Amino acid sequence: MFDSYTFKDDIKFRAKIIFGAVLLLSIALVVNLYWLQISNAEKYALLSDKNRIRLIPIMPKRGHIITSDGKIIAGNICRYKLTMEQCSEKAFQENLSFLGQYVELDEEDGVRIYDSRKKKFPFIVIKDGLSWEEYSKLSMILFKLNNISIENAYIRDYTMPFEFSHVVGHTSRSKNSLQIPTGKTGIEAVLNNSLIGEIGNIQTEINSIGKKIRIIDSQEPTDGKDVVITIDSELQKYVYDLLSQEKAGSCVVLDISNGEVLSMVSIPAFDPNIISNKLTQSQWRSITNDPLFPLMNRAVSCSYPPGSIFKIITAFAALSEKIVSPKDKVFCGGGVKLKDHVFHCWNRQGHGSVNLCDALRLSCDCYFFEIAKKLGIDTIVKYAQKFGFGTATGIELPNENSGLLPTKKWKFLRYGTSWKPYETMIAGIGQGAVLATLMQSAVMFGKLYAGNYDFSPTLIKDGKKNKLQNPINQEYLEIIKNALHQVCVSGTAAGSCRTDYGISGKTGSSQVRKIKTNEAGTNQKLVQWKLRDHAVFVGCAPYKNPRYVVAVLIEHGGGGASVAAPIARKIFDRLMKK
Repeated sequence: MFDSYTFKDDIKFRAKIIFGAVLLLSIALVVNLYWLQISNAEKYALLSDKNRIRLIPIMPKRGHIITSDGKIIAGNICRYKLTMEQCSEKAFQENLSFLGQYVELDEEDGVRIYDSRKKKFPFIVIKDGLSWEEYSKLSMILFKLNNISIENAYIRDYTMPFEFSHVVGHTSRSKNSLQIPTGKTGIEAVLNNSLIGEIGNIQTEINSIGKKIRIIDSQEPTDGKDVVITIDSELQKYVYDLLSQEKAGSCVVLDISNGEVLSMVSIPAFDPNIISNKLTQSQWRSITNDPLFPLMNRAVSCSYPPGSIFKIITAFAALSEKIVSPKDKVFCGGGVKLKDHVFHCWNRQGHGSVNLCDALRLSCDCYFFEIAKKLGIDTIVKYAQKFGFGTATGIELPNENSGLLPTKKWKFLRYGTSWKPYETMIAGIGQGAVLATLMQSAVMFGKLYAGNYDFSPTLIKDGKKNKLQNPINQEYLEIIKNALHQVCVSGTAAGSCRTDYGISGKTGSSQVRKIKTNEAGTNQKLVQWKLRDHAVFVGCAPYKNPRYVVAVLIEHGGGGASVAAPIARKIFDRLMKK
């Protein structure tokens, strides 16, 4: 039977099937080995390394922010941070139970820890900012624990927190497991990429239960770059102390020669040390619910009607368009009638016949009502744009307000109604829909006195681009400059700004509401604080060789001559002494 032809053929056939199956399996095995070890070798090597290698991040030091006189106003303090790597639920609970005996954890810490574990962060921060006692105790028992380590962490330290709060800004910790301090406002935010540095790491090999065996490699972090700002710390403190006597306001001091900001203060201020570190909900509510909005930078992020400061623009436009000559006079009888309404001058008795210089010196509203009507709103806006109104100045701070220059087209698109002649009159004296930041008003003076280059402000030392040529007609500027000096010699600011070195400037009162006829001329101190005018003064000194611009705005301060100008005078005196 075994010699039969059929049986031999059957055996051969089965042998071929088995051989073919073995061959196919061998080919499949070879292909799979090639796929695992050659095509996807890098992927599986990484997965293998992930199981046996842990990367422990080393945080860099954030770059310092330094004033022009060499004071570190934003530095770093080293403190200890307790972290736990992701591990099994059992190990996680055992670690927390054990650590609870040595570290004080509140309810907020517990919520954060469990939230981090739920998000599967590779490292969970158990406590950031161990006390020395906690650090000492943990250092003695750390060898008993797996997946637990103590690391050095750097937190932001602001040495002049209130004085520089709006300039420097603050940081907050990132939402990931690394909790990297990240700039949120001020210079901290604008230059965050330069300040933050690069993270380093330590590669450690671990066994199957997560215990560290050895260090494989390490990469040192790259610390962030230091930033030098243009502000002088002593001048900043002096200005802050002056403004702190008021409820709310701001001040800007500029160097005309190069556009550097020598001081910028906004009141009320806040403590960035609190916000940048462990900020409680009650502390945050206290700050954000403050009716005076301490987080708001009033110098660049708030816009106000510029008031009589804007008369400089109207005067320059009238000269440029040859609407008036310096000698032409307009009679001020205390008001200008338009149809059935009288628009009053701040001086209800009137100023009599005044020329352009007198109108600026005495801040005569009627003079500017009349020439504004002749100019038209679009022409006024054209010249306002030449002096930087209506656009952001480009200062190196976030959330800069661009202000507002209203036009006929703007009103139609915004309200669906046509522009009225009386609105041009109101805009001509810096009221109505016209809005500007204090920085824009200061920049206007910079452009007036900068000479042959187009002035623009900067907060970063040596951070300016090449100077551009100033396109403003210098002939008409000399007429305006002479008038502004007379403001401080025999005009509205003479009482506080008549000096030996000479100040040129302009006072302003920025209305916050429509004044009724019987309220005109009322003593602002008798008016409820929130209803008082904003007090404004912008000026430059010394007269013969202007070097500094000082702009002051006191919210609801009343009159610019009585409140803002005296503050500016004190700052100028300080600058002249330096």
